[in-house]
Amino acid sequence: MKLVELGEVIQIYKGRKPLNLSESPDIDLLPYIDIETLKTGTASQFARPDKCVLANQGDVLIVWDGASCGLVGRSPAGLVGSTLARIWSQDLTTNYLFYYLKDKFLLLNARTKGSTIPHLDKQILLGQKIPLPFLDDQQKIVAPLVLLDAEGGASSVFRNSADSIKKQFSRKPLKAS
Repeated sequence: MKLVELGEVIQIYKGRKPLNLSESPDIDLLPYIDIETLKTGTASQFARPDKCVLANQGDVLIVWDGASCGLVGRSPAGLVGSTLARIWSQDLTTNYLFYYLKDKFLLLNARTKGSTIPHLDKQILLGQKIPLPFLDDQQKIVAPLVLLDAEGGASSVFRNSADSIKKQFSRKPLKAS
């Protein structure tokens, strides 16, 4: 398996702010994806797609500007906001790319550029080394993570396990020795 720099296998499409934003959807308008939309999946603003970066449902988006720099999410269909970027690769499956970048959040968030408003350091991102298995192997590698997310994520699995343990102990009073 080959190890390559991320910059060799990804394309970055930085979002743009549309000329006009509307708070109500209309037939010619698409959802505007900002950080809040990325987190919730629900758009609160809409715009015409003129000169904007389009995202399809499930595309990988990364927060480029602001305190949440490096945060990665799955896109709803719409227009990529000015503080986000869409990342795409023909050499990486969407899931493999998503989980790889998600794992890099702390690094990317800690090593930003800019003094007032932090910005993602593109060189840090592009310089990350990524294993490059065959596409079929990439799918196999991330399959457990995809399944875990489909069931509510690791935190819910942990929470359910903790709740189960609590119930077991609450049913039986502890005996003094």
